[in-house]
Amino acid sequence: MSERDTFGPRLRRERERRGITLEMIAAQTNVSVDLWTAFEANDFVRWPKGVFARSFVRDYAKAVGLDANEVVDDFCRLFPLGDRRAVPLIREQAKLIGHDASAIVKDERQLIPGGVDRRANPNAPAAPVEAPPARLRLVPRLFRAIFHT
Repeated sequence: MSERDTFGPRLRRERERRGITLEMIAAQTNVSVDLWTAFEANDFVRWPKGVFARSFVRDYAKAVGLDANEVVDDFCRLFPLGDRRAVPLIREQAKLIGHDASAIVKDERQLIPGGVDRRANPNAPAAPVEAPPARLRLVPRLFRAIFHT
């Protein structure tokens, strides 16, 4: 079995090992037992997409006591409905308004799920801060002059 096929059943085994029922998770997350049953069976027909799907997965992981970030990352890597990339969204929006989506966004191989981590690098240096234009530096001086602060 592939990692994708074992994703939901692996989470179900962990939940059962910890003695947590789907009813407990449903009460804690306000998501129906039917959706959680489908989640554990990798059946995402009735599931939301994007940020909502990731939110549901994060809530499930927290309710079970698992590392939420790790479970969400696995979910995003294995299933397209949790995809964090903006490319599919931009393509769909381009179709709605009649634009050629291929001209707007080109897929990059490194952004494909299973490639590199698509989250921002927390160790990246901060962008240099530019000095405000001269007209904006004048405002504080005028304020001090008018209100004698």
